[in-house]
Amino acid sequence: MAPLGTTSVKRLVIALVLCLAGTMVSGLLLLQHHGEGRAVSAVNRVCSEGDAGTGSDCEIVARSSWSSIRGVPLAALGIVFYASLGLLLLLTLLVPDELRPALTGWVVVGLALGLLFDMFLLGVQTLAVQAFCSVCILTYVLGALALVALLPAWRGALDPGGALRRVEGRLAVAGWALGSLALAAAVLGAESTLDYREQRRQVALLGAPAPIPPPPADAPHDASPDTTPDGTNPTPEAPPAEEVSQSSKEAAYWKERAQELQETLDDPRKLEQYFARKAQAQFESAPVETIDLENVPLRGPADAPVTVVEYSDFLCPFCRNLGLGLSQFLPQAGGRVAVRFKNYPLDKECNESLPRSTHPGSCQLALGAICAEYQGKFDAYHDRVFSAEGLRNPGAADVIRLAGEAGLNPAAMRGCLEDPQAKAALAAQIAEARRLGVNATPTVYVNGKKLPRINDLVPLVDKLAQKAGFPPLGQ
Repeated sequence: MAPLGTTSVKRLVIALVLCLAGTMVSGLLLLQHHGEGRAVSAVNRVCSEGDAGTGSDCEIVARSSWSSIRGVPLAALGIVFYASLGLLLLLTLLVPDELRPALTGWVVVGLALGLLFDMFLLGVQTLAVQAFCSVCILTYVLGALALVALLPAWRGALDPGGALRRVEGRLAVAGWALGSLALAAAVLGAESTLDYREQRRQVALLGAPAPIPPPPADAPHDASPDTTPDGTNPTPEAPPAEEVSQSSKEAAYWKERAQELQETLDDPRKLEQYFARKAQAQFESAPVETIDLENVPLRGPADAPVTVVEYSDFLCPFCRNLGLGLSQFLPQAGGRVAVRFKNYPLDKECNESLPRSTHPGSCQLALGAICAEYQGKFDAYHDRVFSAEGLRNPGAADVIRLAGEAGLNPAAMRGCLEDPQAKAALAAQIAEARRLGVNATPTVYVNGKKLPRINDLVPLVDKLAQKAGFPPLGQ
């Protein structure tokens, strides 16, 4: 068999570059799978939008049960696959010419098997998921192009043992095997780290689905010496000795409560439990407010038992963190919650009730969000604006630019920003927020009740969903 010539070396280099590109795209998909903000935004900007309320097609595919095998994301397997073949191609370039055909044949077989698996995944997206992840398909295309580049060397696959007949070949195969194991271990470690980061972000921002502990025993009914349990005023007929005894009991009781309070202040876990109980009681006693959800952006199923309404400002860093946290939580919520987005820009240009503008330019971004919803691409606009760096007092030109980068129609956005209907819609959201008493962002309402603490959101959603018949989160 003739050794590969110069042209084939060029094909090896082309295939190597394509495998490296496949590795990088798979890495982006792995970051998106774990909700890393910039990766989610980057993937969604090139993915088509799904049905209303479901997010982009890439999000739909990423949160489907087909996105992982036994808990390992397919994107992680893609990294190992392309990086391993890229390593083998690199070693193939380093061995003598007569050994290259056999090693190239191994790569051809690997790419061919990978292409068959990609076709299966494409069928899954078509028939089972009914959504197409364009970034996933890009990895299929890169693998197919690498296979086409090496196809003239397919005969090397007929003699796979040829690479082992010389010491250089055996060393190359051993290096490839060890390198692939090291790559797999590195990807597994990265996957574990990303999973940990995802859980930490969710717990830190939205709380964890854990039961709120019961409050401590209440004070005894006779803690007030002037009333009886039935609310009447008793006649002080007790002898002095009994009064002294009762006073001693009260003093002991309040001393015990003071000790418990000090222990609570000294123990962060107990202090958190105290604030959680207080917030829970505040939420349960809060009135159910009437909130207009007509023509409001929706994420999650419209018939979910829990509806979250967030009043947000696109220049508020805490709002950005909340948006990211909700994006991470929604795929795990299993249909328990629907999220509605409303604007409350802290900018006197459109929010005249403010004493001053905290975030100048946020009115323009909020108006852009109204217009993005008119185009049916609110999620893309939302992610692009929150991922933008260095926005300072943005104007209409910035909104149009960001909209174009998010895949919206810039010309339609330009016209919409001057549309009285869009301005009236924004004014109505601001007026509603003022009626509700919103004075800061983000402010969140759950099933019409104001949420005292954002980091109680997941436990509350879990609790309300269980009342509606859902199993506890994580089961």
